[in-house]
Amino acid sequence: MKEFMKTKKVTYNLMSFTGFKSMLLFSYLLEAPRSYEEIKQYFMENEFIHESISIDTLRVYINSLERLGCEIKRGKKAEGSKYKLLKHPFELALTDNQIKSLIKVFKTIVKTIDVEDLLSITKFFEKISHGITNTELKLTLENISPLKKLNSDILESLINACRRNDEITILYNSPASGAKKIDILAEKLTILNNKVYLQGISPQYPDSKARLLVSRILEQPVIKLTKTITQNIEPLVITCEIYDNNIPLEDNEKVISNDDDKRLIEITSDNKFLTTQRILSMGSSCKVLEPESFRNEIYSVLKKMKEEYIAEKI
Repeated sequence: MKEFMKTKKVTYNLMSFTGFKSMLLFSYLLEAPRSYEEIKQYFMENEFIHESISIDTLRVYINSLERLGCEIKRGKKAEGSKYKLLKHPFELALTDNQIKSLIKVFKTIVKTIDVEDLLSITKFFEKISHGITNTELKLTLENISPLKKLNSDILESLINACRRNDEITILYNSPASGAKKIDILAEKLTILNNKVYLQGISPQYPDSKARLLVSRILEQPVIKLTKTITQNIEPLVITCEIYDNNIPLEDNEKVISNDDDKRLIEITSDNKFLTTQRILSMGSSCKVLEPESFRNEIYSVLKKMKEEYIAEKI
């Protein structure tokens, strides 16, 4: 300890190298099954080891771990002869109630948490899942996050672009027109209905701010050196009546007046599509009053929907 306090370096005099290398091996196998060549390379690149190991020496470390309660098996030659950590005595022991509480807390905070923080928590859940043997729980923890199927490199690039308010070009797989390039002034990442969206201003969406599904972005964004997009989107202000007092209001909605049988609501939105979806989701419990142009658009959508249903009956 005195030597370490003086030099701040770990040396052969300060550790049991058999124990240290056994711990390294355990950590490496905990991530995934590994071949002898992979393990040898891993030890060569370690900052404290920098030396190769033989098969016989590897067996010494495996025996040390097995004496601690680990079970390690070498796979078939056709599968790469990889060493696999089947079980170990350091698994997390969580009760059913603890698991339910953990999932409940996560589902609550995911509604308001920043995507960057959510990414950190998602990585934390992935680490937890490595220490659990219950297959059903492992799958639950691995799939609970809205980020579960997203490309982490693309996501982190978008987080940085939004933080700097970069103008970027993305390759977007549009459900209507296929893969196309979109220029967008990145503002923020949002979560809606358990899906992650990139929000910003784009010349391809002149009437409102663009909200693009991150899962449809095919490649890492390209940052443009010169900004050409200006922030000139005027918010849409809508007045409507809601006839069901049990409908909860969203952050961009406020009550103007309140009667026993209805509420007069003002909605301020920078995305016409999402606002249309919101109005339609309330069905007959909501009627748009102003502006007249948006009221007519809602009427046209409802009329078209009615015609589609009538056509099905004929």
